[in-house]
Amino acid sequence: MTDNEKKIVMPGDQVSSSEELLPGDGTFEDNGVIRAAIMGKYVVDQKNRQAKVTPVTSTPVVIHKGDIVIGEIAVVRSSMVIVDLFHVQGKNRSLSGDTNSTLHASEISFKYVKDPATEYKVQDIIRAKVIQVKPSIQLSTKDKNLGVIKALCVKCRHPLTKKGNSLECPNCGNKERRYIAMDYDNLDVDKI
Repeated sequence: MTDNEKKIVMPGDQVSSSEELLPGDGTFEDNGVIRAAIMGKYVVDQKNRQAKVTPVTSTPVVIHKGDIVIGEIAVVRSSMVIVDLFHVQGKNRSLSGDTNSTLHASEISFKYVKDPATEYKVQDIIRAKVIQVKPSIQLSTKDKNLGVIKALCVKCRHPLTKKGNSLECPNCGNKERRYIAMDYDNLDVDKI
C-alpha cells in the first residue's frame, strides 16, 4: 500500500481518476474524477481495480424495500400488528430513523387471517420482509422463512418450543399457536 491508500479522506475529496480505477463503496465518479462519498480511509481494491473509502465511524443502517428485518411485536390490533424493528439481517450496525412498522392482516400469511391476534402476540420476535418504506414501513411474513422466530408463553413467560405445527411451554405445558418461521427452534436469536 502506498501512503495515499492509508489516508483519511472527507466527502468530496479526490481519491483517484476513472482512468486508473473504478468507483467502489464509499466513492462516486464526477467527470472522470473519483471522489469520496463519506469520511473514511481510502483504500484500493487491487482485485477489482476499485477505489474505496471505508467508514471510520459506525454508519447507521437505513431500511430499504426488500430487506429482511427482525423486530418485536409491540401492539396487536384487529387488522394489523405494530412491530418495533431492531435489526436488518446481514447488517452489523444499528438502525437509523423510524423503526416502527406495520404488518397488515393480509400480509401475515397466504391464507386468510381474520384476526392477527391468532398469529402473533405482544413481545414475539419476528422475521419479516420490508414491502414498503415510504410513507411508512410496511412488512410481510408471507414466506416459510418469515414469521415468529422466538415466542414466550402467555402464562409463565418461558420460551416456547416447537412441537409439530404448534408451540409448547416446557415449563407449564401450555400450548399456543403462532405463525412461525420454518427455522423457529433452530435459530439462536441472540446471535442475529
